[in-house]
Amino acid sequence: MPKPFGDQPVEVLVEKHLIQEGTVLDLRLQYIGDEGEGAEYLAGKVELENLRELNLERNEITDRGVRALAQSQFLIGLHVLNLERNEITDEGARAIAQATNFSHLASLNLWKNKIGPAGAKALADSIILVNLHRLDLAQNGIGDEGAKALAQSQTLSGLRYLDVF
Repeated sequence: MPKPFGDQPVEVLVEKHLIQEGTVLDLRLQYIGDEGEGAEYLAGKVELENLRELNLERNEITDRGVRALAQSQFLIGLHVLNLERNEITDEGARAIAQATNFSHLASLNLWKNKIGPAGAKALADSIILVNLHRLDLAQNGIGDEGAKALAQSQTLSGLRYLDVF
């Protein structure tokens, strides 16, 4: 898909959109994807080591990109991660659930991806995401099975907001 807001390299976008002393990066609607200068590039940027909030809404990120972010040695202090309207499946949800880098996450937005019951269960069973207060899984296909797993989760007991519709 062509980038609706120009074809600037991700490095330039990071420089333009990294705010609040390097703690917030908002790249929504930039369609960066996974490879090259996409999520994999972000995962390797030492300049993002102080990042607390990352918004990658609508960037055509798939499980591959999520895995790169989850394994990043620099994205270890994220508190807010927005991956709304991407192409993330159960595999990506599992990568998030198992990522020790994401142990500080308080808010995770996965609205309108392609996550099913298995992905919801992986998140519900995660021993990493214990600090999560907000989880948005609406417009996915988690079904009754996924919703039940989330409702009965022992590890997500700190959730204050959960959207599954």
